[in-house]
Amino acid sequence: MIEEIKLLLGDAAANYSDALIGLCVRQSQAEIEGYCRRALDAELEAVALRIAIIKLNRLNTEGLASQSYSGVSESYIDGYPADILAVLNRKRKIKIV
Repeated sequence: MIEEIKLLLGDAAANYSDALIGLCVRQSQAEIEGYCRRALDAELEAVALRIAIIKLNRLNTEGLASQSYSGVSESYIDGYPADILAVLNRKRKIKIV
């Protein structure tokens, strides 16, 4: 998975160590398994890659809602994109009481 993330990141992959990429992958996999209450399948592994990239891109900017300087403005989404949430919700096992 580390090599796949490096391919998706392109030149930006040089900014991250293999250990950091691996940590983000493990965190995203654990997050998905906890949310969906199931083991990862191929579709969830693809989502884990995307979430790991989001985690890498958000490093050291946690909590930043918006920033503006010299005519440049930045803002970050809260949570995950709708397409990722759609897959997670579709794959989620419902807990029956």
